[in-house]
Amino acid sequence: MLVTAKKSIRQLKVANAKLIAVVFTAMVILIAYFVANSYYNSLAKSKAEVLERLKAIVFTSAWLINGDDHDSLASTLLTKDAIVSNQQNRIYSELHHVLKTVYQTNHLESPLYTIVYYTQDSVFHFIGTSSDQPYYRHSYKNFPKDLLENYHVGGILDSYHDENGKWMSAFAPIKNSKGEVVALLQADEKFEMFITKARSELIQNTILSLVIVLPFSLLMFGYLSNTLEKQAKDQVLLLNQKEEIEAQRDFIEKQNRELDQRVRERTFELETTNKELANFLYHSSHDVQGPIATLKGLESLAIQETKEPLTQEYLLLIRDTTMRLERMVKAIQLVHHIKTASPNLEKVCLKKVIQSSLEATFLASKEKVEINLPEDFIINTDADLLKISLSELIKNSIQYNEGDSCLRIRISGFTTTEAFNLLIEDNGIGILAEVKKDLFTMFKRGSEKSTSVGLGLYITQISLEKMGGTVCLVESNQAGAHFQISLPYP
Repeated sequence: MLVTAKKSIRQLKVANAKLIAVVFTAMVILIAYFVANSYYNSLAKSKAEVLERLKAIVFTSAWLINGDDHDSLASTLLTKDAIVSNQQNRIYSELHHVLKTVYQTNHLESPLYTIVYYTQDSVFHFIGTSSDQPYYRHSYKNFPKDLLENYHVGGILDSYHDENGKWMSAFAPIKNSKGEVVALLQADEKFEMFITKARSELIQNTILSLVIVLPFSLLMFGYLSNTLEKQAKDQVLLLNQKEEIEAQRDFIEKQNRELDQRVRERTFELETTNKELANFLYHSSHDVQGPIATLKGLESLAIQETKEPLTQEYLLLIRDTTMRLERMVKAIQLVHHIKTASPNLEKVCLKKVIQSSLEATFLASKEKVEINLPEDFIINTDADLLKISLSELIKNSIQYNEGDSCLRIRISGFTTTEAFNLLIEDNGIGILAEVKKDLFTMFKRGSEKSTSVGLGLYITQISLEKMGGTVCLVESNQAGAHFQISLPYP
């Protein structure tokens, strides 16, 4: 008996150590998720800003170049290095002056240049440049295919490799007096500078995550350690009691009754502790709201006190990260509420539930929402769960819209032999094809523009499942996203 009890204690200690390791690993994964998410969002944002800047520069500057003179220059001097000095040719000198002025005015780090495509050798040739040293008629062989495909309209080039390195570019057509495209104006930016900026922000977010999570982790580990230590002490106490029973056989019956009672009490405590551990993440999400509120207050005070632009930029990054954390905590609480709630089916007016959902999302304007349902249409459902489902879909429509002023949402319904169906359609940017298959999974976003935590459509799905309903994305030739909710007849 003693050998078995000691073995159980060893097993308990091993299990406790594994539990602590699992919790620690979960915290590390959570921090890594926030840091990685921030890193890739920062990289995408930086790339978008630079590409838009380069695009504005080339499309504006292309009008400053005389297309007829450029065509004449490229058609007359047909050999490589026919121009070796910026002052050698009048037309080239004027072209170089325009390009250098644009280069200096916009503080570009890489030279501007014009290129012409020649079908004879299927390559682009460099013509003019803002550089102090011309490279007239040098070949550009490893060019991106988009450069040729959009030769007549211009555009942007996301990160790509060529013989000179990795770049991000924008290009615009240069036209002659007849409106014909005679060349392209291209501006570049080295890709390495974006990686450097993103890594710098990654370090900042890592430090911020540690500052926020470390105190919370210490409290959690302290709680776990105390609980597990109490369990081990209880096991030791039981072992001592059993040793006393072995030594005092005259009192076996009495001791056994007492021991049984204590075992039942300890078993109840263990079951209670396991339930507490199961709900630990949910309750912790409540506890972390206090530190989040404090952090928001400190950030607000700090941004009012400092006038330093860089410091204000860092504080705004802290504000964004804090708000994302706060949204995630609230979403986790809502998921827990839905999963533990019991549906309360009752007859409700569907149009009133829809109107309540619109008001919850601050979108009750009749000009933006068209509801094609009878005023007195009654269904048997859980009003709160249906309201949550509709609110998340409406929030989705608001977020993936080009602008609130042009937002339009249409809500209509129809019945089949087995279910009542509700269609929610908008005129937003729609859902990317590559994310459709995982659209209703946790932490999945429908677009790179999304700033949500990726739980909205997941919440819609689990709310409807509680009532025996479903939600799906409906394919349509019209713009926007089209969702269908199906609720079974009672």
